[in-house]
Amino acid sequence: MVGRDLKPSDHPKKDVRRVLEKWVGQGWMLRKEGHWGKLYCPCEAACTTIPISGSPQNEGAHARRVDRLASRCPLPPEAPNRSLTGRARD
Repeated sequence: MVGRDLKPSDHPKKDVRRVLEKWVGQGWMLRKEGHWGKLYCPCEAACTTIPISGSPQNEGAHARRVDRLASRCPLPPEAPNRSLTGRARD
């Protein structure tokens, strides 16, 4: 995790902001990375990272996607989609 911490209220889209508030309230970390940010799971294994778009074409669909992906955590160790970005986490 390299970027600075973000708050869910920093996101410009209200649907996405609500989902981010839900997951950050449950211990997930929101960091400034990529085009807008990334959401990191609170697992000891740090298994899931979810990219967050700052200007999604369809904010409702993006919010539902983030919510769906976050609700899968924790993933079992052998799951091929443990890191949704495809890279190992530091």
